Amino acid sequence: MITVAIEDGSLPPINKRKGRTLLIGVRLVNLQLNNVVCKSISIDGLDATDKAIEIVEKLLPLDVVLLDGISFAGFNIIDAERLWYETGRPVIIVTKKKPSKEDVLSALIKHFEDWKLRWGIIEKIMKISKGIHPVRIRMDKGKPIYIEVVGITIHSAKDILKRLTVWGRTPEPLRVAKIIARGLSSAYFKFRE
Repeated sequence: MITVAIEDGSLPPINKRKGRTLLIGVRLVNLQLNNVVCKSISIDGLDATDKAIEIVEKLLPLDVVLLDGISFAGFNIIDAERLWYETGRPVIIVTKKKPSKEDVLSALIKHFEDWKLRWGIIEKIMKISKGIHPVRIRMDKGKPIYIEVVGITIHSAKDILKRLTVWGRTPEPLRVAKIIARGLSSAYFKFRE
């Protein structure tokens, strides 16, 4: 199975929060690291979807795209439906903690003039996925992860995630992407100083 996991880098220090950070795409073939693509995205901007599409197109061929949530670099939201539509690849959105719709909406209203646009993307994904679904990777124990899907069934997504999870609750492609994103973003901020 060929997967691409997309993760963002760390945010810069508080005094530099209005800048940019990295969006990383990691391609694994049968759980072996095969390629990495980096793009710069604006913190709290609206360019993450375009950059995610560019990343996926550079990493083709692949079977499925994994996202660690849909909010990157603060509230730079990836439109998973557009990502699926423009790349033709199904998208599985994974989070360890079930997002609170009320908390997200409240934060958007408080901090963004364009909150309706951002909330509209979130609502659209929830509707397409028919909600946020708990999935137990280890049937006998452990907490669930929560998923949303675009272009793939919940049943198929669960099977894929179980095959991609080696340790704990995090699918291996997302675990690898997070490690690489943290390391590269640290170097990115040092280089930009």
